[in-house]
Amino acid sequence: MKFASCRIAEDRFIVDLFSKEYGKTTLEKSETVKISDAESFFRSCDYIDLVIQGRDLLCFSRNYPQVKSAYLKKIVAQDIESETPFKESDMLIEVKNFQKGSQEMNAYCIAKSDVRALLKKFDDASREKVRSIVPEEVLLFKAKENLQQAIFIGADYSLLVMPNGQIVQNGGLNELKNDMLSFLEGEDPESELESWLSIAADLSEQSELSDIELRIRKSIIDFFEKSISYFVPFITTAGTTGIFINDVMPKGTDKIIAELDSSAFSDEPFKVFDVESQLALVPEFVDNDSGVNFAVGDFAYKGGFTFLKKRIIIAFALYLAALLMLVAGMSMRVGYLDERISAGETRTKTLMKEILGKEVPSVRQALSMMDKTIRGEALSADKKAVYPYSALYIMEQIFPYFTFENSTIEVAELSIKEEGKIRVTGTSNTLEDINKFADLLDADPLIDEVNRGQINTRGDKSSFNISFSYAQAKKEDPKAKKGKKKSKDE
Repeated sequence: MKFASCRIAEDRFIVDLFSKEYGKTTLEKSETVKISDAESFFRSCDYIDLVIQGRDLLCFSRNYPQVKSAYLKKIVAQDIESETPFKESDMLIEVKNFQKGSQEMNAYCIAKSDVRALLKKFDDASREKVRSIVPEEVLLFKAKENLQQAIFIGADYSLLVMPNGQIVQNGGLNELKNDMLSFLEGEDPESELESWLSIAADLSEQSELSDIELRIRKSIIDFFEKSISYFVPFITTAGTTGIFINDVMPKGTDKIIAELDSSAFSDEPFKVFDVESQLALVPEFVDNDSGVNFAVGDFAYKGGFTFLKKRIIIAFALYLAALLMLVAGMSMRVGYLDERISAGETRTKTLMKEILGKEVPSVRQALSMMDKTIRGEALSADKKAVYPYSALYIMEQIFPYFTFENSTIEVAELSIKEEGKIRVTGTSNTLEDINKFADLLDADPLIDEVNRGQINTRGDKSSFNISFSYAQAKKEDPKAKKGKKKSKDE
C-alpha cells in the first residue's frame, strides 16, 4: 500500500511518499511536484493526507462546557456568528482538547469556499483519494517534543500558534527568496538561484562557504531573526518553540535557525521542523484519529472503495480459489469414499456368499439369516431345513467333539460344501481318538451320513478324512419300519 502526505505551495505540491507493509511505514521519497504533473504522480497512491496552511484558519481556545461534540460545535458556531461575519453554514468547525488537565478547548474553523479552492488543485481521481484535510496548527500539539508555542513560516505569511490561539503576520519565504535573487545578475536569476541551492554546501559550516553561499546564509539569518522578533511581544509562556518551515530550504538551514538567539522565548533553543518531518507526522495521528480532520460532509473521503478495492479483489480471489480447492477436495474425497464403499460392498457380498453359500442382496439380510440359523429357528419340525448355517455356528457345534479330554486330534481343515456336506481332515496320535470323534458325530441328531473315510497310519501319527451331512433329518431304518407294521398286525 502507498500513500502521500502533502502541502500545497503556490503552483506545486510538496510531497512525502510512503509505503506501508505489515503495519510498518517507510518513507520512500520526498518530492516537489508541479500541479500540472500531480495526476500521474498520485496515480499510484491509495490515499492522500493534505496539510493546509494556518493562515486560512481561525484558531482560538476557550473554556467550553463538557457536552457532546455536536452540542459543542453549536456553541462554538454561535460565538463565531456573533464575533465574525461568517455563518455556521459557511464554515467547517472542529473542537479538540489537546491540553491534558485543562478545561480549554481548541476550536478550528475554516470557510468551506477555501477548502473547495484547495481541492480544485487536485484532478478528479486524486481528489477522491484525499483522506484527511489537516490544519498545520495541530502539529504544535501532536509533535512528540513538548512544544509550548510554534512559528509556522509559509510562502507569504508567518504564524505564531500558542495553546490559546494564533497571530498571523504577512510576509514569508517569498521575501527570503526575493532577497537571495537580488545578488544574482544572470538573465534568469530564478534558475541560477535554483542551481546554486541544489549544489550549495552545508550553509551551517560558515568557514567552507563561497561568497554567494555566505550571502545566502546571511539572508536566511536576517529573515528568520526578523520573523521571530515580530512575535516576541506576544509570547507569554516559556518553553521550547517549534519552527515549522513550509517549503524546501537549503541544506543546513535548520542548524542556522536553531543557533539563533532564543532568549526572548526561553533558554531552550528552537526546535526546527523541515517540511518533510512535518508531513511524516500527519499519517500517524490521522490513523490514530487523534487530530483535526476537515474531510467531512461534502469533503469526506470518497476513495474508501478505491482504497479497499485491491484488497477486496485479492481477498475475493483467494476466497474463490480456496472454495474451488475445497470443492475439488470434497469431490475427490466423495469419489474415493464411493469407490471404497463399492469395493466394500463387493467384498461383503463375496464374503457372505462364502459363508452362506449364496449371494445375499444386503448385509442386513445376511446377518438376519445367520442369526436365525444360529438360534435354530430354521430347524423347526414343520419347516424345511434351511442351509447354509453359519460357519461359526457349525464350528461351535463340532468343536467339542474333537477337543474331549486327553484328545490328541489336530484338525487341519474343516470345509463346508453345498447342501450341508462337511469334511474334516486332520491327524491323531491314536486310532481310538479318531473313532471316538466319529462316534460323537454319529450321535449328534443334526448330523447324518457320517463317513469315516480312509485312515492312514504313518509312524506315530494317523491321518483321517471324515465327512458328514449337517442339519438333515435322520433317515429311519427300513427294517425298523417293517417291524413296527408287524407288531400292529399282531
